[in-house]
Amino acid sequence: MIINLKTCIMKKILKISLVLGIVLLAMNVYAVAVNFSLHNKFRQEKMISFGLEDKDQVKISIYDANDKLVRSEKVAVNGKLVRSYDLNNFNDGVYYLVEESKTKITKYEVLVLSDSATIMSDPLSEVVKPVL
Repeated sequence: MIINLKTCIMKKILKISLVLGIVLLAMNVYAVAVNFSLHNKFRQEKMISFGLEDKDQVKISIYDANDKLVRSEKVAVNGKLVRSYDLNNFNDGVYYLVEESKTKITKYEVLVLSDSATIMSDPLSEVVKPVL
């Protein structure tokens, strides 16, 4: 009886440890993944909004399909920052939003139509800069 009780307690401790380990791992993966989040809450107004999470200066640029620079700015980010751009004056077509920090360059595709603007959620490309 005592052996069965010890076995039951050990199984419960093992199950709890396994669940706790999975939860902590999932939280860590989520914290690493949320570095550059995108959101388009004003779809009808051809607005794009996105959030940055960094501790440095970030350069944000928008290029047209011919790689011509349309808009660019440098932003000092200390934690989290939300940025919105009005694309009502942009012609219909494909544009590219490029976010460049000290550690990486990420490029997103932006589709501008007559009544909407949409940022594709997955990066078109991401280049990690070497740290010296």
